[in-house]
Amino acid sequence: MKIYLLDTNIISEPTKVSPSEKVIRKLADNLDHSCISSITWAEVLSGVKTLAQGKRRNALFDYYVENVQKLYEIIPFDSSSANVYSDLYERLKSKGKPAQTFDLMIASIAIANNLILVTRNLSDFSDIAENSTLMLENWFEDK
Repeated sequence: MKIYLLDTNIISEPTKVSPSEKVIRKLADNLDHSCISSITWAEVLSGVKTLAQGKRRNALFDYYVENVQKLYEIIPFDSSSANVYSDLYERLKSKGKPAQTFDLMIASIAIANNLILVTRNLSDFSDIAENSTLMLENWFEDK
């Protein structure tokens, strides 16, 4: 059973020069319970493809295709997510707190699938969480 929807900054942590040991451990411990969104998948692929041709780009591309794509189920932005998105978009806009499109799409996928969104950037999702049932965790924090 999937419990966690991993944000881009979590799934890319293993590619860092000095990755957080805490996050690496959480990724390993929760592999069977984690997934990523189609939005996150698009973000990591487009990020890699904007890099100059070379070893770094090839290594990152190989990591995402050979590890991330094979290990994690990719949850689509479907009609349920779109319904959540439209409700939240209207609610946040009416309160003068519009969210970034990709963040709102990722949050909508988490809500529609009853998943905990794991991100380092809690502030990017705080208005969404305050106006919905979005559950958040930050695996960089001490716990």
